[in-house]
Amino acid sequence: MPALYALDPFLLVQAALASPWLDLPMALLTTACEGWSMAVIGIALILVMERGLERSIRSAFPVLLSLLASGLVVQLVKRLVHLPRPLTVLGAARVHLVLEPLGQLSFPSGHAAAVAALAMALTIRYGRRVGWVWVLAFLGGLSRVYVGAHWVTDVAAGWSVGLACGLAVALLLRARASQGTNVPLAPRRTASRTVRSATEAA
Repeated sequence: MPALYALDPFLLVQAALASPWLDLPMALLTTACEGWSMAVIGIALILVMERGLERSIRSAFPVLLSLLASGLVVQLVKRLVHLPRPLTVLGAARVHLVLEPLGQLSFPSGHAAAVAALAMALTIRYGRRVGWVWVLAFLGGLSRVYVGAHWVTDVAAGWSVGLACGLAVALLLRARASQGTNVPLAPRRTASRTVRSATEAA
């Protein structure tokens, strides 16, 4: 077992949660947290909350950019560290497997990164009005452990990548806007207010 996973509570989480009636909801939840699903959910939510196509496009740009950035970072790290998934290390007899068996490229979780990036980007734009997205982020990450696809460490790392990318995109776009560059972004706030509002909502 890789040293990174020596103390991982993967088996404890699975033992505490594994139940036939949870298999389908967790499978649906984990599928909903794929990158493309997060983009669709984000755009749909923005269309509901904004008035007019132009405002929707301006608000969607940071969200989609955050998802893209998190996806790129995740894929880069996966291929650099190339760590095995729980099924490879523990074997089929010890892993509660719900979806297709996966063996490699475990760290970090791309699903957890995507949903965390969405949560951060939407919170920066809408504040507490989208507080429920953080519940989705938590449950989406948990579902990756439940279905046997990831270690808890992978999920925590994925959350960190998503949060960092969402915040970095917001700060980058704001910096470019302050220099007079015409880049679509959310309504203007100072960087400190952006960070504070995201932290309070989390």
